[in-house]
Amino acid sequence: MPLPLTLSSQRARQFWYAPLLVLSMGLMMLRMLAMAQVLDVHAFADFSGGILISTTFSMIGCLGLQAMLQREWPVNLVRHQELRGIVRAAQCNVVALGCCFVGMVGAAAGLSLAGTTPALLGVGLLHGFSHQIFLVSTAESRSRGEALRFASQNLQRAVIALALSVLAALWFGSALLALATDALITIALSQAFFRSVLGRSRLGVSAIYLLAVRRLRRVPWTSALTMMFTMMLAFGLFNADRWIASDRLGAIGFAHYSFAWIVLSVAQSAQAVINASVYPLLARRFAQYGGAVAFDVCVRISISVLAIGVVVLVPLYLVLDYGIYRWYPRYGDAQTLIPIFLVIAVLRASDFWSSFLLISGRETQLLKINLCAMVISLIVWASFVRPWTPATTTLQQMGWLAGLLTLSAYLAAAGVSWRVRHG
Repeated sequence: MPLPLTLSSQRARQFWYAPLLVLSMGLMMLRMLAMAQVLDVHAFADFSGGILISTTFSMIGCLGLQAMLQREWPVNLVRHQELRGIVRAAQCNVVALGCCFVGMVGAAAGLSLAGTTPALLGVGLLHGFSHQIFLVSTAESRSRGEALRFASQNLQRAVIALALSVLAALWFGSALLALATDALITIALSQAFFRSVLGRSRLGVSAIYLLAVRRLRRVPWTSALTMMFTMMLAFGLFNADRWIASDRLGAIGFAHYSFAWIVLSVAQSAQAVINASVYPLLARRFAQYGGAVAFDVCVRISISVLAIGVVVLVPLYLVLDYGIYRWYPRYGDAQTLIPIFLVIAVLRASDFWSSFLLISGRETQLLKINLCAMVISLIVWASFVRPWTPATTTLQQMGWLAGLLTLSAYLAAAGVSWRVRHG
């Protein structure tokens, strides 16, 4: 009797990860709201552009190694191959640093993207690098199923980053300084977390990284790059509207669009909160029982999250509509996007089909369907909006693009997952 009771108690404690992760994600959302209040509209547009560059860099995923790490490390632990996971994590850090260095060289040479300045590009890349190595440093706790420890790591980062980055913005009014402060804090915490992971190995830090570099030649790069392109396409499906908006709407319009986009950021954060436990769970179920059981778990979780989202849809709209009117009148134009973005948010929060396909080793199929979904959505949207004409693109038109991209990706991934489940 004592053993089952002990295990049950440990599992019960792990459920506390959800409120802690929700709190940490809420603080990150509060950071965006605070920046919108503290910075002027043009500076907030710069801050939003830096975050967009950061998330775009993160989607490179260490050239696909991060996705491989997330898929392999839970299995490595089940098979008592702990050193393999640690070496792969070190390889992720090395590759992320190399990609960031290449991007920094481009920024120093005067490269800019979609209206951003070279300085904003450089700071955005640094911020993306910090986020990348933070995900690598916390992959171990997720792979072990220690969701509570993962939530605590996120909460530490959220509290410190919120306090210091908002203070930097308040004192200096600089979006670049706020982003740089956030990045440096995240890098410091990531190094501390990863050193604790390396402590589980008998090898030292230098030996681990030397082994990681030597084994880069043995990485299955075809699979890794396929996963990278898959993740990049997934990012394109969820963020192509933001890049087009940054180019077509101007600074003021992009600031309003980015403010409304906070709703989608919250949805993706909510999905990440759940997926922090769902992805390792699906990987373990797949390794232990096969794809049918993993798919059934994925279906139950996706439908549950979708149902909850539908129930809270109307109350959330009323709260957000009043909140913008009451506290953010400068962003009143964003109110027209809230109904569209809430529907998109429900779909994104309940999308776990891509996780199932990656765990099943179907990254090539996922790459193809994401590419098809993006191309079809862009063609349909462009045929109605005609962005090549001199007419100004509106906020609502950009919102419909986000909706088309999300719906097409959701339906395609769900359909292919069902086909994989049934052979």
